[in-house]
Amino acid sequence: MGWGEGVGVRVRRIAVDYASHTSHVELLEGELGEVLGEVRGVCPRVPLFSTVDGEWVEDGRMGGEYWYRNLRQPVRFGAAMEALAADGFRVFVEASAHPVLTVGVQEALETAGGVSSVVTGTLRRDDGGMRRFLTSAGELWTRGVEVDWSTVLPHAGGPLSDLPTYPFQHRRYWLETTSRTRHTAKEDLTMDDPANGGDGPDAAQEPQAETLTALLAGASEEERAALLLERVRAEAAAVLGHDDPAPIDGGGVFFQIGFTSLTAVELRNRLSAATGFELPIMLLFDHPTPAALAEHLGELYAADDSDNSEERAGV
Repeated sequence: MGWGEGVGVRVRRIAVDYASHTSHVELLEGELGEVLGEVRGVCPRVPLFSTVDGEWVEDGRMGGEYWYRNLRQPVRFGAAMEALAADGFRVFVEASAHPVLTVGVQEALETAGGVSSVVTGTLRRDDGGMRRFLTSAGELWTRGVEVDWSTVLPHAGGPLSDLPTYPFQHRRYWLETTSRTRHTAKEDLTMDDPANGGDGPDAAQEPQAETLTALLAGASEEERAALLLERVRAEAAAVLGHDDPAPIDGGGVFFQIGFTSLTAVELRNRLSAATGFELPIMLLFDHPTPAALAEHLGELYAADDSDNSEERAGV
């Protein structure tokens, strides 16, 4: 058993023969000095916040010596995210071939105080075309972030075509949304504050006549368990691109049916919005099947009902 497993930390070995950001790198200082000696830093034209120095780069410091320090010193990623959050930044987009930092960004923001934010990527592994890029832009748009569509859709402002006059197939694909009753009034105000990115991350969601909370309110314990499992399977299917929850088995392990760390966070975000609970970033690791996750949500609802009953009794 490795040290990480022994203390409950998830770790993964990588195929390198030295440990970056440790004293091992000092053995390479001379070689790196020769290789990077001619690199000269310039003042960035695009604002850049250094995870090495923990501040904005406004000079030409990023020469060869900087990149040696970048490899030798600790990565102050969490501190950088906290500083950006403190400065009022609420939208974070990882521009890469596949997101590897979005989970870390969300985790750092939660550690910084759970600020309301929007975190997404651009492309994904084996899904790197324009459709994926526009989907990512659409995710920003639906979370209340202004997107300049004229850049990627230059003809979007042209003449509109008439829709067919025949009726479309009447089948709903929208998932129900729920009230935000489990968030405080202060949190709701923050979410709706235009200063925090428009109308807030929930601006695009339309209230439904019958919310998940309302469905669960009068349900028995058995009915509640079934409703929660149904909702978890529906949300999981939506994240994986299925239009039907049938492929999602209650006992199937999330990471064996197509989930990755990125889509795991997407499901966690959807369930957090649906239930109003502040769910942990590692939710699917701790509850690895839809059935286990639904059971956990049931326990949260039961605890919440108990707390509310005690408050009413106290009043």
